[in-house]
Amino acid sequence: MRQFKFISLKNVIGYPRKSSLTLRIIAFTVTQLTLTAHLKADSAISLLSGFDQSRIEAIFPPTETESFRELAKLVYKVRSINQASLEALLQPSAMPEIGDALLIKGELAERKRVKIPEDLQEYLGFDSLYFLQIKTGSQLTRIVTPSIASSAQQGDRINAVGVALQIPSEDDGGMIACGRIGWFSGGELSPGEHLLEANQFDLSLLPGLADRNRLTLLAEDGDAFYSMLSSAKAISLQDELPLAATVNPVELLRDGDKMIGEWFQIELEGVQVTKIAVTSKERQEQLGSNHYFQIDAIGDLGGVVIKIEMGDQRDPATFKTRYPVSIVIRDLPNFLEEKISSNGDQSVISSIRGRFLATGFFFRLWGYESEFMQQKGGGEQFGPLIVAASIQNREPSEPQPIGVEKIGSLAAVTICFGILGIWAWQRRLNATDRIAKQKRSGQESMHVDLAGILESEKEENSSEP
Repeated sequence: MRQFKFISLKNVIGYPRKSSLTLRIIAFTVTQLTLTAHLKADSAISLLSGFDQSRIEAIFPPTETESFRELAKLVYKVRSINQASLEALLQPSAMPEIGDALLIKGELAERKRVKIPEDLQEYLGFDSLYFLQIKTGSQLTRIVTPSIASSAQQGDRINAVGVALQIPSEDDGGMIACGRIGWFSGGELSPGEHLLEANQFDLSLLPGLADRNRLTLLAEDGDAFYSMLSSAKAISLQDELPLAATVNPVELLRDGDKMIGEWFQIELEGVQVTKIAVTSKERQEQLGSNHYFQIDAIGDLGGVVIKIEMGDQRDPATFKTRYPVSIVIRDLPNFLEEKISSNGDQSVISSIRGRFLATGFFFRLWGYESEFMQQKGGGEQFGPLIVAASIQNREPSEPQPIGVEKIGSLAAVTICFGILGIWAWQRRLNATDRIAKQKRSGQESMHVDLAGILESEKEENSSEP
């Protein structure tokens, strides 16, 4: 259990005591051990609008309120730099200078969190700075960054490209500012993580997804979302898909925070398909397309009853027999395209019916508005979001009983409002990409605790989804 403490900012970053400034931080220390790598480049100062070398030098030591505010602004500028542009500056060198792009590889030795002033939080889009010490060979290199995985722990590898704030020496690894930290668990990779890594996915993006589990889709999800879509597409082009375990909606709801990035297959019944436009050129290049598809579906609960506590002494929202599941895929399989064409439906949203087997990665549980929850008095519904590499037709050759069709129609009413959530997210994400992550729109999300709401009891003759 991490303990909250009051610790002087001077002690956080290792500078002499000069004032009484004290800030609330979360301290977290692990043993030191690792390898190192430094790469140096041409100066990145030209990418830091409003900052030059003298302004950077004036920040140190950032032990006063004003210098700490300046450091937070500088980290914001570094975070806004396109990562590919920063990496393009890297060159092997033994003589880095302030403002140069540097690559640091090592293992976490210490992590401390410092809250930034409240008046800066909304403008900068983050509420804290993390001061890390990374063991690089015989040296400790200090990194300041706006975020790091909450699950980072002893033995985990760190890989980061940033801007030099203090020059490394024989006795000191210096200090760099990084917009994003590459984090790799010290434990063994799961089959899904191995598969993602082999298909150009940055595994350091996964812990952030776990931190946002059960929230609405946020701008911070964009990098992982498009990268996973791209990796899934690459996997779909292989002659044979890797073996995948079979899961059901209950497992995803119960263990969602542990299953992020897992490779599996799940049998579902389709309800509707939406074609979603990608307008950002950067995202189009990343995805290799100007659109992708979302499929809203329902999955069998196998006799388990799902209850979402509503609060305010309201009755819980109850799901019996089936639960909504969302799938995204870059390209629709032929059988779905033919089904939509045969219906004569050329709209953005198309109704579908039929069972299919989806194989892909678990992105996370995501929250969205639904008519079903509105009928229960408001609040967000949450459900599994899967990034698919393959969707195979499992529709039986014989006609479905009329009762099944009625259940499917009811489920469509329940989940169709999830489309509004992903459309709204896409618009926010496009706007965020266009303004290079400037001041972000306020977004509020409901965190729904699933603990204790699963009841393993058989329900018969249910008319609820």
